[in-house]
Parts: sequence; structure tokens; C-alpha cells
Amino acid sequence: MSNPNGRHQERILIVARDEQLRSTLTDTLESVGGYSVNQASTFEGALSEILLTDFDLIVTETELPDLSGMDLLAVVGGLRPKARVIVIDDDLSAKSAVAVYRLGAVDYLYKPLNMTFVLMQIERQLEVRRAQEGRTEAVEAPRHAETTADRARRLDPRTRPVALVLSRQQFKRINAELSHLLGHVRASFVGLVDSDGNMVGAAGKLEDYDLQLLTHALSIDHNAQVSLATMLEETKFHSSYFEGQHNGVYIIEFGTPYTVSLAVICAADVKPGMVWLYSKRTANLIDDILKTIPQPKSFPQLQS
Repeated sequence: MSNPNGRHQERILIVARDEQLRSTLTDTLESVGGYSVNQASTFEGALSEILLTDFDLIVTETELPDLSGMDLLAVVGGLRPKARVIVIDDDLSAKSAVAVYRLGAVDYLYKPLNMTFVLMQIERQLEVRRAQEGRTEAVEAPRHAETTADRARRLDPRTRPVALVLSRQQFKRINAELSHLLGHVRASFVGLVDSDGNMVGAAGKLEDYDLQLLTHALSIDHNAQVSLATMLEETKFHSSYFEGQHNGVYIIEFGTPYTVSLAVICAADVKPGMVWLYSKRTANLIDDILKTIPQPKSFPQLQS
């Protein structure tokens, strides 16, 4: 079955004991269009769905009435190895996140959820799957090697996403700064994204056309560009601007050893100087917050 954009209607399974979460996710996905969405409230129900349908993406809670989302994740790996799995936890847990990625999940989200962020991550994972489906049999082995390397990178404390080690207090402080920036510059959306493309925090509303612009802007190698920061002899931040049909997105990349990107989407009539001024101020404040995260330890290198 195809959607209006010409590609097949992608199949998504929502597995959650929380009826409101199932309904909200389903309504959100169906309102966007292009998706065939099934639901299950238990491990047993999800297993029946997975045996009958080859899903492109599965979104599951960690806690289910009978077994767990971890058990389901392990089963999916054997039954539907091409399906990408996003796990939703009741609370942020670095231990759970490591276990989730070790079992093969592609993303780890935690409550409270913002449906705009969830939709962005779902679309991002489906884009990855589309790209993988478009590859030939000849590159199947290298693709597996890349996936393994990426998973190792997520588990390594030196390189894993900053979102996995944020405390709830740090998360709240970052989101408070993003909300302040949103109001100061009259932006439609402000987001903080880690080096793996995961949303660390955000404020505002992300429209479909803005999502496409943001995805494109974050996929660019900023180091290969002559940015505004370079011209202004700015050394702490690397800044770029991308203009779309409706809005423009300002990207400020910063942070050591955890690199993150501050993305600000504004209408064309907003004064750029004001956006850069307040964005740099916010980036400074968030950078100070990230510095309170324990530094990753050095590990001996493994012999190949």
C-alpha cells in the first residue's frame, strides 16, 4: 500500500499498558498520514501482532502487564530483525538505557513525553530504515558492521549521548533555558540535539516543514563550512544558518566532550543579530550545565 508521497505505507506497532499513551501516539501518527498503526497492551498481544505483520517500527513501554518491553525487544530481534524498536521508560535511567541499546533498540525515550519530539524521533528512525532498504545486497555486511560500531559507541561512556547521563534536575534546567530563549527571540521552536540526533530538550512547536529543514541542517558537516562564528572569530561555538521556504534555522554546536547542537527556528522577519545574541547566551548557560556531568573515564584499548 502506498501513501500520497509515493512510498509504501509504513507499519508501526504501539505497545503500551497505558491506554492514553496508545491512543495519543496512534492519533498523532494517523494525523500525520502515511502510517498504518496497530496497537497492543500486553507482551502476548504484541507477539501476536508481530507474528502476523512485518512492522517497520515498534514503539514499546518498558513495563507491560505480563512480561516487559525488554523481553519484547529480545523477541523482535529474532522474529523481525529489520524492525526498528523505540523503548519508552517511565523515568530516565542510565542503567535501563544501556540495557535497551545492548538489546538492539534504536532509541530510548522517557516520560513525560512531548509528542512533537516523539514524532521527530519516529520519523528519523523510519528515514534510516528507508535508506537501509534502498541499499543493495552487496553492502549488507558493511551495514551490519556500521550498526555494531554505532551500538558500541552508544554504550561507551566516552562517546554515549549526553541524554543518557542527564539527571532530572539538569534536564529541567536545560528545558527552562530553552523556554526562555523561545520567548526572547520569538522563535517557533528551540531544541537541543546530541551528536547522535537524539532530542535532549526542546520548547515550542515543530511543524512538518520545519522538521524537514531541521533534519537537513543537522545532517550537514558544520566543520566543513565557513560559518558565521568563523567570520566573527568566535572560537567557543560553531554556528551556521540554513534558510527554508517558510523559516530559517540557526544551529550552534558546542560542548566537550559531549557535543550538542542548539537549534533555533525563526521566521525570516526576526532580526538575526538578536537570535545570535540570545542563542549564544543560552548556549553558554547550557554548556555550564553539561560541564557538571561526570567526565567519562579512559578505558584501555582492545586489541583487534
